[in-house]
Amino acid sequence: MLFFLKKIMYSVLLLLLCMTTGYAQLKDVASPAIVINLPSRMLELYSGNTFIKEYPVAIGKSSTPTPLGKFTVIDKEINPVWVPPGRDYSVPSGPDNPLGYRWIGFVELYGIHGNNAPWSIGQAVSNGCVRMLEENVEELFEIVQYGTPVKVTYDRIKVRIDNYGQATVGIYPDVYGRKAVTLAEVNEKMSEMGLRGMASDAFLLGVIREEADKQIPFAQVYKIKVNDTLLNEWAVAIDNIRYVPVWPVAKALKNNVILDETTKMVWNDKRAVNSMVKNDIVYISEDNIPKLFGGEILFKSTENCLEINVVTTVVNGKILGRAAEVIDGVLAVPVLALSDSLGKKLTYDEVNHIFTIQEKIVPVFLINDQPYIQITKINEYFNADVYWNKGKNNIEVTYPSQSI
Repeated sequence: MLFFLKKIMYSVLLLLLCMTTGYAQLKDVASPAIVINLPSRMLELYSGNTFIKEYPVAIGKSSTPTPLGKFTVIDKEINPVWVPPGRDYSVPSGPDNPLGYRWIGFVELYGIHGNNAPWSIGQAVSNGCVRMLEENVEELFEIVQYGTPVKVTYDRIKVRIDNYGQATVGIYPDVYGRKAVTLAEVNEKMSEMGLRGMASDAFLLGVIREEADKQIPFAQVYKIKVNDTLLNEWAVAIDNIRYVPVWPVAKALKNNVILDETTKMVWNDKRAVNSMVKNDIVYISEDNIPKLFGGEILFKSTENCLEINVVTTVVNGKILGRAAEVIDGVLAVPVLALSDSLGKKLTYDEVNHIFTIQEKIVPVFLINDQPYIQITKINEYFNADVYWNKGKNNIEVTYPSQSI
């Protein structure tokens, strides 16, 4: 018996510790902000622009709607006294008080508060205030401050991407009978989130008709970083294979790629890979990224991010379009693009298959029929300084050489 009592006490202490730890972390939210969306009957907590948590709420009924607009927290009160509208008496704090034990006022006569009718959460039943479950409002009370922004919206369409990359869309009831939802509006929301084309019109029309009053998953997406720069576009999983939109990556790498409309092959000079066109967006599989652009691609599950790292060459501040390669353990750059950037004339002897500059034979290596020169040879043949900037993942070439 003593063993079981000790086990129960330990479990309770552990639960309290977990609750206290999570609570302390929420109390440390920097720059808190609140968004209350009436159709979804949810209160969203943000730290700046970063979503932290959401809570179910009750909102004003159609005859006494919750006001829309941008407000700030103007009042905070523990154990508030309730004065019924139009009555000459008050109800002190306690189980009979419909305000619960916390009041967060955001406009005169309107506030976020607890309640003694938890069944009402999720409904449009109040006189305009926003009700929360008591434990939730007490948690929120400790986080927000005077001046915390409060935005009340009427968004029937919610498109979201969670921390694990699951993209969802939700259509919520027209609680005040104010607006219908159109396919064009849903697609506009999808575009705003960078998710255009990841759900078919037929699927979205079905979601509109169903009005499920909840988020419906439609895609698994991933962030994309190119040489540590985060892109606005997303990679997407199709049949358990990750696909990357090719044009944004090419733009970030200053590469000119071409799509063969007939074969659906994407070309980068003499490199070509298969592509998939989905709703006018050209994708290639993640395995084909290094084949088309060089470099390497890594998936960081903790960040839900595909990182594309390609060594670039910068000549007097201008990026060469083609990636560097590794030859015999030494970085090498495309010699024709290099000579053009430096204004140097490189001559090709078609008989002997050699490149020369000022009658000196330039040692080159062919990769996919393209000539490359190792960076250790650039100063000798082009009179240019070379610096491998590991932090920026690029080769910096400066001409003329500053060496004495």
